Amino acid sequence: MDKPWFVKTHGDPLGVIQNLIVTTWDEFELDRLMVSMNGGSQPELIDDPGQIEQLNPFRPLMTQNSAKYIPQLLDDYPDSRLGVILRPCEMRALIEMQKREQTHSKRLLTICVDCLGTYSRDDYQWRAERKGSGEQLARETLNFARQGGIASYRFRSACQACRSQISSQADINVGVIGLPVRQKILIDASDQVKTTLLAGGKVKAENDPDLLEQREYIVAKLQQRGAHTRQRLEENLESILPRNVDALIKQFETCGECRECFASCPLCTADYPTRDESGNYHRDQVKEWMISCAGCGMCEQACPNHLPLVTIFSHLREVLIQEQVRIH
Repeated sequence: MDKPWFVKTHGDPLGVIQNLIVTTWDEFELDRLMVSMNGGSQPELIDDPGQIEQLNPFRPLMTQNSAKYIPQLLDDYPDSRLGVILRPCEMRALIEMQKREQTHSKRLLTICVDCLGTYSRDDYQWRAERKGSGEQLARETLNFARQGGIASYRFRSACQACRSQISSQADINVGVIGLPVRQKILIDASDQVKTTLLAGGKVKAENDPDLLEQREYIVAKLQQRGAHTRQRLEENLESILPRNVDALIKQFETCGECRECFASCPLCTADYPTRDESGNYHRDQVKEWMISCAGCGMCEQACPNHLPLVTIFSHLREVLIQEQVRIH
């Protein structure tokens, strides 16, 4: 990636982002675009760039990790040039899936937008009704981007404990956190993508080192806050947290057969944990699952036993990473 660049919004950040997506559609000759931020139970597939004006990527609701649908999307449209708009945790999941050779495709263009946090479905509906609509709630969320978003304690536990609300690994990354969005937003892309978008003057961009420094400061504060939240959650649940992968496997084997946590996890579309002849889950598979965890929290949201899976998985992921560091 080259240095990020900034685009003026003239008081309409959402409109500028929508126009950027339309320009991307045209310049990269997309046939379809998958979006997940419109509040449905599954991502929507858009085949007309005119529909983008209805898209708000800051809608604070996440019901599925859209990365899980991408392999099937590529299979269903083998001759199409496809785009996807993802949240950072969805992008992290997609990267892990790509490592397993599930989604590698030159036909796929990824766009990642900063995440300002998401509510549970019930809480989202309640807050949207109070604000008058989901659109109003989404716009309010964007208004607090400069401060890093609204008070995080209102969000799902996965968002409270998020490792990173930004992404720099998509083909096009749209940044709003830490920025005066009614003035400017950030765009980060590879040199090739940047050259394509800037050609012909459809997208006008500029450098702003001071604004970039301001953004990096807010991002660092958010990451620090997420680390403190993870620590606090672990301390509160210390008595019931599995201390290692073997304890987690035992918990999986005794908690029930619904496997909703597996079904909701995008990584399981690539590597679904299986049992051996004795009925025990394979330790290496569960270990790899934990290390690769994207932190989206869909497993906890789906769990009928209401287990604190976000905290459990986050804790074990750190344990496993530390083990790997000691080994190497």
